[in-house]
Amino acid sequence: MKLFTQIFRWTIFTILILIVGVLVAAWFIDSRQTDKEIAEEFQGQRIHPTVHYYHVSQQQNDGTKSNEEPRTIRFIETSASPADSTLPVVIFIHGAPSSLSFFKEFFKDTMLLNRARLVAVDRPGYGYSDFGRVETSIIRQAKLLQPLIDRYRKAPYLMIVGSSYGGSVSARLAMNNPGRVNHVVFVSSALGPGLERTYPISYFADSPLIRWGVSPLLRLANDEKLAHRHALEAILPDWPKIRANITMLHGQRDDLVYPTNVWFAQQHLVNARVKQFLLPENRHDIVFNKREYMTEIILNILTQRDVKETVSAKSLAIKAKTNETNRL
Repeated sequence: MKLFTQIFRWTIFTILILIVGVLVAAWFIDSRQTDKEIAEEFQGQRIHPTVHYYHVSQQQNDGTKSNEEPRTIRFIETSASPADSTLPVVIFIHGAPSSLSFFKEFFKDTMLLNRARLVAVDRPGYGYSDFGRVETSIIRQAKLLQPLIDRYRKAPYLMIVGSSYGGSVSARLAMNNPGRVNHVVFVSSALGPGLERTYPISYFADSPLIRWGVSPLLRLANDEKLAHRHALEAILPDWPKIRANITMLHGQRDDLVYPTNVWFAQQHLVNARVKQFLLPENRHDIVFNKREYMTEIILNILTQRDVKETVSAKSLAIKAKTNETNRL
C-alpha cells in the first residue's frame, strides 16, 4: 500500500511538472512573424508578398457604432500588377494557435504563383491582428474579414482555403457571399458542433487560478476551443446559403478534429457540389505534411476552372457566329 501511494504521488507530481513546463514554454513560443521578418523570409524569392493592414469599427446588435476600439486586421498578398488583375484569388485562413505565417511555403511555390494571386490573413486576435484580443464568435470573425472579400470583388474567381478553425470562418464567409465565393477548400476543418476533441486540460487552463499563467497565444486558442460548439451552432441554420463548390481534405486518423466533420458537411451543403479527399495515414497535420498535395489540388481546381472558361468562351463564339450566319 505504501509503495502504491508513493507511485501515485510521483505520478501526480510528474504530471503537474509537465503541465507547468508546457505553460512556461508556451510563453516563449511565437507563431507570428513581424513585417520585417516576412520581408526577410521572402528576400531571395521571385515574388515578395506585400503586408497590409485595415481597420474595422465595431458595431452593436442594433447596428449602432460600439464604444470598443476598432479592430485591426493584417494580411499579405502577392503583387497586384495589371496582368495579375485577371488571375484568380486564393485566400488562406489559418486555425489555432497560428498566424498567416502558417501558409508561407505556399507563397514560395512558383507553379501556384503563376496561376493565382495569393492572400493570407491573421485572424482576429492572432499574428498582428490585435494579438491577444480574442473573438470567439465565428459570425463576428467573418464580419471582420469581410473587407478582404470586398477587396477582391472584381477577381474573376475567388477561392478560400480554410484550415481547422479557419474552416469554420471560411464556411461563414461563403454563407455571407454566395455570389462571390466560387470555391472553398476545407482542410482538417472543424464544421460540426461537438465534432472535435476538447482535452480536460482546456477546462483546467480556463480556471481563474491557472488562466493568468497561460500564454496569450494558448489562451486565445483555448477561449475559441471552449466556445466553438456554441459558435458553430449559431451558424447551423445558414449552411444552405453556401453555393460555392466545395473540396474537403481530412485525415482519417485525425483525433483532434474528427473525420465525421466531412459527413456533417455533406449532409448540410445541400446547394453545393462537394468533393472529398480522405487521407488514411494523416492526422491533423495535412498543411505541414501534405503541402504539395494541397497545392496539387488547388492547381487542379484552377485548371478545371480554366477549362470551363475556355469551353464557355468557345460556345459563345460559335453561337455568335451562327447568329451572324442566320442573319445573312
